[in-house]
Amino acid sequence: MLWFLGGKKGGSKSESVSLEVVDPRDIDGHCLITGNLQIRGDVYFSGQLRVDGRIDGKVSVFEGGRGQLVVSKGAVINGPIYANTVLVDGTINGPMDVEEKLECRPNAIIRGRVIYGSIHISDGAKIEAQCQQRTTITQTTQASEDAPFSAPLLATRDVTSKISE
Repeated sequence: MLWFLGGKKGGSKSESVSLEVVDPRDIDGHCLITGNLQIRGDVYFSGQLRVDGRIDGKVSVFEGGRGQLVVSKGAVINGPIYANTVLVDGTINGPMDVEEKLECRPNAIIRGRVIYGSIHISDGAKIEAQCQQRTTITQTTQASEDAPFSAPLLATRDVTSKISE
């Protein structure tokens, strides 16, 4: 069963929300996984998904859809993430493919491989991941097709700790 708040794209404000079966890619909705909810399995969405609880599985936008993922403070996602934009203030353990913007708030903890269009990292965020900007992927792929395999670099950033000299 599909639960959503909102209406069809381009629909008038006076339309009522029905419980008819619709293509989820045609919905501009807001979904919420509350703090007292844990999901084991894959989650597909369009529109905006806010996670306050825990997801053990893949989180992805529907194929052909657009979506923004918001991971609140205290929320945890263990698994791969595929979305257009992602705002993180919780914990993500797994690879991320963010087509456009990735924003890491002060409580964000990200572990895994990250591919992004653009990124903003606030003071306090912890990024323990191999990070690569989307625009450099095609350039790197083309340049490395003839080059021998080399191990990926691991980028770690913990801006809460201060370097003492």
